[in-house]
Parts: sequence; C-alpha cells; structure tokens
Amino acid sequence: MTGISEQEFVRTCVRLTGFTEYDLYGTGMAGLFLGTARDQVGEDRFAVFWAALKKALDDPQGLKTLTPTHLEAARALTYLWYTGAWPRLAPAAHAELRRQQANTEFMAAPAAYTEGLVWRTFHGHPAGAKAPGFGTWAAKPPDVPATGEAQEEQAEEPAGAYRVGMEEPVALDEVPHDLLPAFRASRDIAPSEVPTARAPEADGAAQQQKEVRA
Repeated sequence: MTGISEQEFVRTCVRLTGFTEYDLYGTGMAGLFLGTARDQVGEDRFAVFWAALKKALDDPQGLKTLTPTHLEAARALTYLWYTGAWPRLAPAAHAELRRQQANTEFMAAPAAYTEGLVWRTFHGHPAGAKAPGFGTWAAKPPDVPATGEAQEEQAEEPAGAYRVGMEEPVALDEVPHDLLPAFRASRDIAPSEVPTARAPEADGAAQQQKEVRA
C-alpha cells in the first residue's frame, strides 16, 4: 500500500479539479477514487506518479514538467473526478505503465456518475437523479465567475477553512453559498418565491364553447 492518505489525496486534487476540499469530500467518492486510480496506475507506479504530481503543482510551470505518461495519469484522475469514470489511456501511457487491465473506459461505481463534478460546473443535475425540485427551472442559474475573479475569491479565503478535521467547527451560516454543494436555486430562493406553473390559456374555440354552455 502507498502511504497516501485520503486527506492528502483530496488536498492535492483540489488543485487538479479547481473545486474546494469541501466539495470533493461532499461527493463521498474520495476513498473510491483514490483506490481506483491506484489500482489502474499500479501500486508502485502510482507512488512515483503522485510524488511527481505534487512536485509539478509546486513548480511555476505546473503540469508541463510532468512526463507524458504522468500527464496522462493526471488527466485520467481529473476525468475521474468530473465524470465518475476512469478513461481509456493513451496507448503509449498504457504500455509504459505495463497495466494488466484492459484499456477501456469504465464507471468507478454507480453513484460516481451522479456525484461527478461536471454537474456542479453549470449548476445542473444528472439525468434521472438529484432533480432540483419542481419550479426551479424558472430560476435563472448564477453566472459563471471570470477566472481571475474566482482566483481572487479563493485567495481571500483563510487557508484550511473548510478542511475536514479542523480544530474548531465552522457554523453552516458562515460557509459562503457558492461553496455549498447542491443546486444553488434551492438555497438562494425561498419555495414561496418560486413561480408556480399555470394551466395554458384556452384557445378561442374552446373559450366560445365554454361561454355558450354557461
């Protein structure tokens, strides 16, 4: 077994995915994704890749310093977080890793699909699951912040404010709304303010028949 803890895994994946530790832990998939990536890359090779990834993330040039195979592994790990599936690797990376598994895409678990980060990027929900509720279609989703604006907001947050295992708990009302999981409209719009659906207006002929019968 590698010495990579789930907490270390999540903290590093924050920089790969662009989501906070709060969001990644909120998926409930951290342990599963760590195990999936480790099994697919290989126990020893994953340890080498992980050390290279952490070093690259601290380098000014970022992931450009990774080897093509390690870059492919980083891409696959990011893909896993966003879609819940481990992708088909580039043939060269598959060969260099000497993987025994078939080089095909597969879903890590049924729940991994519904917990994919891709749905949160546009405040949507997976088809057939996690429906936001009746009437929320009438609420305009929040605008996507500019990259610079999002980076400034992240820089202003205190380090480790939403990490699991904090020395002091954080009250729910102190967590910014944009960091809370789930569909935003369900938090920012009171149920009483969501417009209800109205029956379609009757056409002219139907209205005349109704008046005659009256």
